[in-house]
Amino acid sequence: MVSKQDEYFLAIAEAGSISQAARRLYLSQPALSGSLKRLEEELGAQLVLRDASPLQLTAAGELYLRYVQENRERERRLRQALAQMEQEPSGTVRVGLNFWRSSLVLPRVLPAFQRRYPHIRVEPTEGSHQSLAALLDQGRLDFALLHRPNPYPQFTFRHLCYERILLLLRADAAALAGLPEGQAHLSWEELSRLRDTPFLLLKKGQNLREQAVQIFRLAGFQPRVALATSSLNTALNMAGAGGGAVFASEAVLEGGPLSPQLRFFTLGDPPVRWEVGLACRSGEELRGPAQLFAQAVQDAFGDAARPNPPRP
Repeated sequence: MVSKQDEYFLAIAEAGSISQAARRLYLSQPALSGSLKRLEEELGAQLVLRDASPLQLTAAGELYLRYVQENRERERRLRQALAQMEQEPSGTVRVGLNFWRSSLVLPRVLPAFQRRYPHIRVEPTEGSHQSLAALLDQGRLDFALLHRPNPYPQFTFRHLCYERILLLLRADAAALAGLPEGQAHLSWEELSRLRDTPFLLLKKGQNLREQAVQIFRLAGFQPRVALATSSLNTALNMAGAGGGAVFASEAVLEGGPLSPQLRFFTLGDPPVRWEVGLACRSGEELRGPAQLFAQAVQDAFGDAARPNPPRP
């Protein structure tokens, strides 16, 4: 920090006169002369040539002037940085995501968000939609990424996007033998022909499992369940290895690499889909850091970020 003595010396150097500097500082000339003398004694060097008119700095005085000016500039930058830090958003965001969506959303959103808002800490919680809804209801999350048509009357639901539900199956599966190679949609009747195909489902309590139950009901058959897992990635890898058919949101096409052997289909008429949104407790608007992170998710995954979003 620039001391009073340094400020006085700087005023003398800028004014070129002790008397003029004293007037600017509202000090008496003897008081200012005394301050300059004490500074020279502390430094062990003469800083000014008092007999010169206008007053001149010695070589030591020129060196010390640069030191004071640089010190004052460092102080200015420090104060500016501190003031900016006070204005920058800070705090903690507690967000809930299901296991698979977390692996899609966080890598795309969080690094850029942290660079832009270094004083905001994001604390993700991963779990099934049921566990996330419970945590949100208890006030332990600011918001969660959830799906509808699940009813959440206790939450405010902010639309993010619609996603079609896909069936993924190896292209060489016997059940697809009668379908044209380029076909990318299955009617309920065509889906019912896969009744003998092993299905790889998520465990009960997860959204995709509930969607699968509805799909089987509409297609009119009970599936042959080969595996029930908590991990969508496990089910997708099993399907790629020929272990059966799996349901997934079309967002899997934007995530990590899928097996090139997989073929995917939309289902039903109209195609089955769900709505993805940001849920928070009713009557509690998102504010501050939570609102900033929610907007970052919206910008990355909302309808406006997708070239051909599914329609309502």
